[in-house]
Amino acid sequence: STATGDAEEAIQRFYDSGLSCNLTHFPLFKPDSNWRTKLQEQDVIYVGGGNTRSMLAIWREWGIDTILKECYENGVVLCGMSAGAICWFDLGITDSNPEEYTVIDGLGFVRGLASAHFNGSDEKADLFSDFSQNNSSVPCYGISDYAALHFINGQLYQTVTSKFDAKVTFENAL
Repeated sequence: STATGDAEEAIQRFYDSGLSCNLTHFPLFKPDSNWRTKLQEQDVIYVGGGNTRSMLAIWREWGIDTILKECYENGVVLCGMSAGAICWFDLGITDSNPEEYTVIDGLGFVRGLASAHFNGSDEKADLFSDFSQNNSSVPCYGISDYAALHFINGQLYQTVTSKFDAKVTFENAL
């Protein structure tokens, strides 16, 4: 819940999601000395949306990025939506800067650039297109709402959609 500033309503929506599993959350604004152990005990780590730039800065400052890398290397499934989807990539297009869309460095667990809420016809799409044309060796993924990418060991395995008009736009994908 870091990207939302640990907003209580976002945390409550997570618990109210109706998932049939044991849910827990890690409020990073209430420090806990057992983050590493708690995160490594998870089967799945889901990261929600919010401010990507702030989330990554906090993770890097507190070493959460390193712990997440260890989790990834040990087979924990990492997933998310919006900021929680693009954070795993080398690069992401974000609206964290209120003035304009920008490309930021992600965690680098998945090769390429990701853009969430991608509709293909706005300033974000222009930045995506410019970036992909100027960086032809970088796979770029524009992920619309209700669409997801499934990677296994860093390789794209499949795309998944839950609405008929959801899609993923690929540029420079291998």
